[in-house]
Amino acid sequence: MNSIFLPPYSKDLERDVLAVLSHRPELLVKVEEILNSDCFFNPEYKYLFDVIFGIHLSGKDVTQSAILQTIVPSGKGGILKTYQEIRKFFTSESSLWQNSLSLSELSVKRAILEKSMEIQTMIAANESVDKLDQLVNQTAEIVTTRNRPVNGNNFSESLDEMERAMNRPITKGLSGIETGIPDINELTGGWEEDDIVVIAGRPGMGKTLSGIFHAYHAALSGIPVGFVSLEMRKYKLTSRIMSGLTGFPSSDIDKGRLAQNQKEIVQARRKRLENLPIYYYENTNSWDINDICLTLRNWKRKYGIGLLFFDYIQLIRDRTIRDSSDKTKVVTSVQEKLTHLKSSLRVPLVELAQLSRNNESRGGDKRPQLSDLKNSGQIEQDASIVIFLYRQDYYDALAAKEKGEEFIYTNDLEYIIAKNRAGETGPVELKADMRTNRIWSPHQQFPAEASSFKLPF
Repeated sequence: MNSIFLPPYSKDLERDVLAVLSHRPELLVKVEEILNSDCFFNPEYKYLFDVIFGIHLSGKDVTQSAILQTIVPSGKGGILKTYQEIRKFFTSESSLWQNSLSLSELSVKRAILEKSMEIQTMIAANESVDKLDQLVNQTAEIVTTRNRPVNGNNFSESLDEMERAMNRPITKGLSGIETGIPDINELTGGWEEDDIVVIAGRPGMGKTLSGIFHAYHAALSGIPVGFVSLEMRKYKLTSRIMSGLTGFPSSDIDKGRLAQNQKEIVQARRKRLENLPIYYYENTNSWDINDICLTLRNWKRKYGIGLLFFDYIQLIRDRTIRDSSDKTKVVTSVQEKLTHLKSSLRVPLVELAQLSRNNESRGGDKRPQLSDLKNSGQIEQDASIVIFLYRQDYYDALAAKEKGEEFIYTNDLEYIIAKNRAGETGPVELKADMRTNRIWSPHQQFPAEASSFKLPF
């Protein structure tokens, strides 16, 4: 190759990107769609990136030990030395995105240069214009796709997918995942792969109860569930499931207030639940959406996650948003990343969301509306189903307390389906015992005594 056509690259940029990723491999999720091994011109750097990215794709933690366990057996002593040198550098992680974009652009320029040299060689060999035309088109494709060509899906393939959907097995009348509520199953067909389901309500309406109820029933049907809880520790979530199964208040389970015979009932139920495929991401972990998405991608590979819950979405942070005080901007970014996660993992998302106080200021009917979703234009826009939770008991109990009157709970719970792209909207009348964490349809027979050992679900 002529010296004036030296392939464009930057060893410093390649080193800086690898240095950040070797120290903070969890940041791979930010740039995994930008970078590939072709972005690295230095062969040793290319190899190191493949090692780091390969561990990441396997679902394992990208630790220094894991990297060394891959490099050392390869016998590549030079690579080991290069890795150790890279570990001495660490530039600001804030430049990772821009540096990665720069490496991607350099790789595109190298690919174009390679094609241009092929064209020169073909011209010197007096090849036909038709062959040159093919190579020119390939060069143009490199530019327009940034060297990441995406083939179009032809109509025949879409027909094949339609037929697979049409002929998929129906289990208990469901084409999607079990919701645990017959009336909701009937309206939705179950949680579908393309669904983003938003279950929203004001505090006290039962968002977490609803989320863990649906998660339990999906897991009971054999679907591995990932449950991201930024409000509650995992043992408290599990105590709510146990409360629903035994009829014992979850607060009594949490605080050790059960009698011995009640503890024995809990122990008996535990044996049935130990292998339930629910995996918790709890609030002691990072609250950042980039870390959460990285973890869930790993869980998909490791556990085969088929359904994801988020409790609740407005609590999730995003360090890529500089002005973290702009809650709308943060929620919009989080929602966009969750929508992309759903598409890449091909699983339904159930997002629990907090409502604004707008409905509290309305006189009379306080049932929520789509405009009440807090900081959430993007949430409503991306959702395929929006369900509002409403308990008149909550407001009536507050009014009775102010008057010093006794209040008897009706246990009425409304699932108000405000948006449903694939079906009907409107209220679904249910029952919910907030004390014992149970939700059921009025059409279902529900055991009054916990000692009956009859599962209500």
